[in-house]
Amino acid sequence: MDPDPKATGLLAHHIEALGLEPAPLPAEFCYPSLPLCVIDAVFSIGVTYVSTRNTVVRICENLGWNIGPLADRTNGEKTIASLLECFSGLSPDEAAETLFGNRQRTSSRSGILKAHAVRRFAKALVESGINDFLDITEERLATASLAIRQIPGQSSGISFDYFRMLAGDDSLIKPDRMVQRYIAKVLGTKPGQIGAELAKELLQSVVKELNKRGHAWSPRGLDYVIWQRTSGGGNDMAPRH
Repeated sequence: MDPDPKATGLLAHHIEALGLEPAPLPAEFCYPSLPLCVIDAVFSIGVTYVSTRNTVVRICENLGWNIGPLADRTNGEKTIASLLECFSGLSPDEAAETLFGNRQRTSSRSGILKAHAVRRFAKALVESGINDFLDITEERLATASLAIRQIPGQSSGISFDYFRMLAGDDSLIKPDRMVQRYIAKVLGTKPGQIGAELAKELLQSVVKELNKRGHAWSPRGLDYVIWQRTSGGGNDMAPRH
């Protein structure tokens, strides 16, 4: 079922009133290797992006990998298999310490080390036939998603959708808590009433509405601009007059 047309219209009007326009995507959307998309997607949940970026930089330094950007990613510089080889002989704790320098967990309750989640995420991709950018197909992604959602802390699918966005999918958003709060505030509802799935459906519907009005948005582009605005510490909710 499509989202409430009134909610879609209100959000679209608010974005127009703010004068928001599509912005160039940041460097992480041009990572030179698919494994970096996995690492970023897993480590970005529930923390500041500075922390995530530091983790990606750290593992690239530890492994001697290029962090990018690479505009033409038909073939990445490193494959998912290359990432899995780096875990060889390491326990989850050792991987967290020596590879990532980060002991964050996927959730405060029953979560596992994000380093271990990265390994399981990568293993699911390889077993689904995805080793590099060119291997990505909807069928393989659907297979991988089933396994990845079984990883503690990954059941919502937010990390998986964000992985797809980082790997080049323009049709998705990352409906994290910041985006959910943004939508809730614009609609005048409590934050808890806007879940991840509803946030995703609403923004995708808003993109369609804005494009009908002559704008040139993609779901990924709108998601990024909203995140950029809400994370900037300014008055993100006040339209221009």
